[in-house]
Amino acid sequence: MNGVRKRGLSYGLVGIMLMAPLGCGAKAVDKAGGDSAVLTLATIDDVNNNGQSFGPQAFVDNLRTVSGGRLKVQIKKNYGAGDAKAESAIVKAIAAGEIDGGWPSTRAFAGAGITSLQAVEAPMTITNYAAEKQLVTAPVAKTLLAGLDSTGVVGLGLAVGPLRRPFAAKQPLLGPADWTGTPFRTYNSPVQEEAIRALGGTPVNFGIEWGGEIKAGRLRGAEFDVPQYAKTDTAVAPQVTANVVLWPKVFVLSFSRQRFDALTDQQRSWIRDAAERATKTSVDASYEESTIAGDMCSDGVRFISATPGEVAGLRRKLQPVLDRLAADPKSGPMLKEIQAIATANPLADVPNVPEACRQTGKEAPAPKIPQEVSALPNGVYRVEITLEDVHAAGLDNSDGTSGTWTLTVRNGTFESRCRPIGDPEDDCGHTITDGPLVVGDLRGTGHQVWLVPKGKDRPFHLIWAVDGNSLTFSQASSSYPSEMDIEPYQKIG
Repeated sequence: MNGVRKRGLSYGLVGIMLMAPLGCGAKAVDKAGGDSAVLTLATIDDVNNNGQSFGPQAFVDNLRTVSGGRLKVQIKKNYGAGDAKAESAIVKAIAAGEIDGGWPSTRAFAGAGITSLQAVEAPMTITNYAAEKQLVTAPVAKTLLAGLDSTGVVGLGLAVGPLRRPFAAKQPLLGPADWTGTPFRTYNSPVQEEAIRALGGTPVNFGIEWGGEIKAGRLRGAEFDVPQYAKTDTAVAPQVTANVVLWPKVFVLSFSRQRFDALTDQQRSWIRDAAERATKTSVDASYEESTIAGDMCSDGVRFISATPGEVAGLRRKLQPVLDRLAADPKSGPMLKEIQAIATANPLADVPNVPEACRQTGKEAPAPKIPQEVSALPNGVYRVEITLEDVHAAGLDNSDGTSGTWTLTVRNGTFESRCRPIGDPEDDCGHTITDGPLVVGDLRGTGHQVWLVPKGKDRPFHLIWAVDGNSLTFSQASSSYPSEMDIEPYQKIG
């Protein structure tokens, strides 16, 4: 979990008003049961946490499919509880046989003492999805995975993940001068830290708490990806350097050597087949970011491009990092192959957003909230959202959307409460309390309403409609509307 608080919890109302992890202990594989087995996999957040992590989702799905259900999968979500070293802890746990497998990204392995994958993070090298797709299927992918031999980790395959860009709080990080002295969040990666130092910044290793550090003024930016940031509190770091991709987040489909060797030949074949299918799924998928970025613009995010001179300046600053990797006996040959892929795909992917979203590097203006009290009718409204409802809507419940949600509206104010339906850790925004989750004011005109929470959470803009006792919400500006309109609320009082 390497983001700030998710929209469904940080807004309260998106996941808290308008409407996970399974904590499973690892189970040993038992050959006595024939080819049936229970596999425990772990992830730092969710299987498909940003909506575009297609490889991990396909891996989990295909383990069940190719085995005809004989491989049962248990997922340990939010492994490490958002700690900055959580992903490296997954690598260590896989190597030690404490969990069966997962899909930690390449950045996590050095923190677990495995340095053979560092070339993948060569800064400003793989800067578009075409190059990343080629990388995970090229001969160098096999070389990278072979570097895991004798580490306790079986490298089953690589899968495409999101492109990571600089996100900043007040001013975009465009040229080298902007980076000087900037405290910048990295994620437990020596290469990332080395790159930020080379740019003149100060790398700070933060996990889920990085958003709070920015709000407190102790941090000025972070490496992040567009689809996942769209699920966060977009007021935290709304200045994105649109045409600078620092590095890709490449997933490593991994399995414990100890567990793998204890399986039958048939089980191992199923697992390798599932990994191959997952890699292919990640390559065949579309990673369209422009629509998401355009919606983020409505929330005040700005996508500013560095000038050619500024990009060249960044590359000059980063050259010593590339030189160090090139001189490394293990990383050097792999970096050469990766650079050849990058040369064949040289242009960074840049989200296509409206001109107004690209015009200024100044702090994004706060949305204008009407002063009028909303006409949303008084009452007590309730909706029950099951896990099946969430999945049917195409969501993965990473925001804790499921639960029985009660919304009380009184004279321009609101209060939201939730009671779990199933596992309390899965429901209600992953928050267990007998009190209200969110309280605040309702502003707006007509059928548009702004939900303005008490405290620091960002307001949220919705459209409402009443039909008899049924209250329906729909999104006015957001990249992820589904969690708001899964089911209508029913008036109960």
